[in-house]
Amino acid sequence: MSFGKQSGGDTGSLRQLVQPASPAKVTKASGGFDAAFIALALGVVVLSAGGAIAAPSVISWAQSDVFGSGAARPIESVIAGLDRDGAKAALAREAFPDKAGRAFMTSLAAKFPGDHDKLLGLLADSALKGGDRDGLMLAVNEWTVDFAPRNLAAIGRTGAEGFDQTLTFVSDAFGVLEDAGDGRCTAASMEKLVSDPQALAGLSAYGSKGYNLNMRANRMLVDLSAAGSHAPEPDTMLRPEDEQALQSAFMSMMQDPQVMSLMQMSMSQMSSSGQGIQSDTAANLDICALGRTAIGKLKGLPSGTKSRLWGMALSQAKSLKLSL
Repeated sequence: MSFGKQSGGDTGSLRQLVQPASPAKVTKASGGFDAAFIALALGVVVLSAGGAIAAPSVISWAQSDVFGSGAARPIESVIAGLDRDGAKAALAREAFPDKAGRAFMTSLAAKFPGDHDKLLGLLADSALKGGDRDGLMLAVNEWTVDFAPRNLAAIGRTGAEGFDQTLTFVSDAFGVLEDAGDGRCTAASMEKLVSDPQALAGLSAYGSKGYNLNMRANRMLVDLSAAGSHAPEPDTMLRPEDEQALQSAFMSMMQDPQVMSLMQMSMSQMSSSGQGIQSDTAANLDICALGRTAIGKLKGLPSGTKSRLWGMALSQAKSLKLSL
């Protein structure tokens, strides 16, 4: 499972990312702090937003017997003898009868009835062609790829609330990765996960933590889109106080034991080899732990700073047509 492409820490490319939405008004502050960390922070927010938006379409939906078990009736039984309209009506009730699935479908029906009907059409088409819940989830992903980009502007108008909800979601997604791996998000654990078909099937099976995460992401997209649909346009110009808040967050993050250890390893290995962090050290980095550290500092920012960062991040995500 992936949450967007990263640039390997290239702050130059992140500067380029923020430049169109935040021209030269973000200036160098006293104490030598410049726009590099603002670019880095915005990059984290853009990638987090991208992670939340992309989550419904990046989980590998492997075949699993779980889809036809328990309280969920097999899809072939749900639509037996029905035409397309009848299948749509039946799937509105029984496509995803679990708590997370019902919450998503109910919210979508109430807030975006046209999109709800479009999704039901995709579900019915899949089911009538013999698709099981695996196939239905692929149809949901197809729907998300259309829905999310159309609503990026509205999501960007949700301010600090949208900012915090998205970062909380990404933090929870780290937990799913940790549970699926060896309790840590290292290169070795992720490689082991993606090379194990049974582990991937367990991660994505109906009712699993991965499935619930997927449905939560979809409901969050719907709820934030509705919340921002009639909100005023956000302020996307960072202010001097935002720079000060980001500088404080950066300095606090630098004092985190994990970050300090990483920096010490990097400096030590660079002085001995001139190549920075070597592959064995990089392979053991816990990306989830480091990500949570950054998320914690960003969530501690003032509400106004969050709103402006969020509006800028979604503006950039829209302009770059962030891949889902």
